[in-house]
Amino acid sequence: MSNLFDHLNKGIPDLHPYEPGRSIDEVVAEYKPEKVVKLASNENPLGPSPEAVKALKSHNDDLHLYPDGDSKKLKALIANHELLNPENIIIGNGSNEVLELAARAFLNKDSSALMSKHAFAVYKIVTQSSGSKIIEVPTNNWKHALNEFPRYLEDSTRVCFIANPNNPTGTYNTHQEFMSLMNSIPASVLVILDLAYFEYVTEKDYIKINELLDKYNNLLITKTFSKIQGLASLRIGYGLASKDLIGVLNKIRQPFNSNAIAQNAACLAILDHEHINKSIELNSQQRSYLMTRLIEMGLECIPSHGNFISFKGDFQADELFINLMKEGVIVRPIALYDMPEFIRVTVGTKEENDYFLLKLGQLL
Repeated sequence: MSNLFDHLNKGIPDLHPYEPGRSIDEVVAEYKPEKVVKLASNENPLGPSPEAVKALKSHNDDLHLYPDGDSKKLKALIANHELLNPENIIIGNGSNEVLELAARAFLNKDSSALMSKHAFAVYKIVTQSSGSKIIEVPTNNWKHALNEFPRYLEDSTRVCFIANPNNPTGTYNTHQEFMSLMNSIPASVLVILDLAYFEYVTEKDYIKINELLDKYNNLLITKTFSKIQGLASLRIGYGLASKDLIGVLNKIRQPFNSNAIAQNAACLAILDHEHINKSIELNSQQRSYLMTRLIEMGLECIPSHGNFISFKGDFQADELFINLMKEGVIVRPIALYDMPEFIRVTVGTKEENDYFLLKLGQLL
């Protein structure tokens, strides 16, 4: 006799849930360190935009009202920011929801999705939960080998995920490398370009969004307010694509999927150029400082263009992770990404980074 769980969609029984970084409260409760520095989840160490914080104080008497179901004000501001039309934009409960909407629209038990090895874990989750086959392309020196992607395509491939820069490796692909891929991939395959860490890349040969969207109708670009704008707890992000593709995703988007507080905070954050520029400057300086110090300690680092660095050395990653927590430093082991020997550390403030380096040095 069959039971309820015999009829789960293909892929779900073997799926491992996403594992978030340890929270400050968890670490304090378990290890009781005198001080805690959280450098595990690629959050902005400067916090949210001061302007966005004002939005949290403006919702006193209207919490009983539903938010704008189409996020019209926020979409108008994003349209101005991205030099696009509002019809080319979809708002999500974090950019993760936009990834999930695309998977629901195009993936099923008869399809497959292409992605790089060591890429963001959510790509596997949304693919496998759709019952689809996962096709992984080996990296080239930890970087997405985009020139190899077409060779791995199958007749069943419907979606291709690309993170640029990639989490957790921090590597990035140039605009020309991505254009070459788009010119080599069938128009019947949806290419999802995840730009969660877009603002942290300072190289001049990086992605040019409008040039891509003007040329390719099978492209979906995702961005988030969780990183540079520091609104991770509010869960809000967006997707950019052709009017037709956005229309399809809106058909399956849940009503009122982004809350009013998140929408208003995002409206203010996207206009706070001072906070964004300060965040970029701090990250560039401290990422270079942290990389230099880690290398001086004899550790092997993957050159990063995000707000984090993954490194390995003469240590057991899981053991070091626990020992650092006991000292009040929360980092991230990344065995989940098939990199069991690596630790990923978020770039913090100078004080946070020095505290991490001090405790790391004591443990090595």
